[in-house]
Amino acid sequence: MDRTVEDHSSQMANFSEIVRKAYESGKNENGITLEKLIADLKVDLKNLMVG
Repeated sequence: MDRTVEDHSSQMANFSEIVRKAYESGKNENGITLEKLIADLKVDLKNLMVG
């Protein structure tokens, strides 16, 4: 039971980090396209699900 709670908390922290990274990329990178941002998000989220 405790492991499930820890895993869920860890996944939420990782998800928050992915969203923060995407926000920072969109805000700071010149010339980034929406397609590139979405592609990066997909890769990061798939890695979160696998890990």
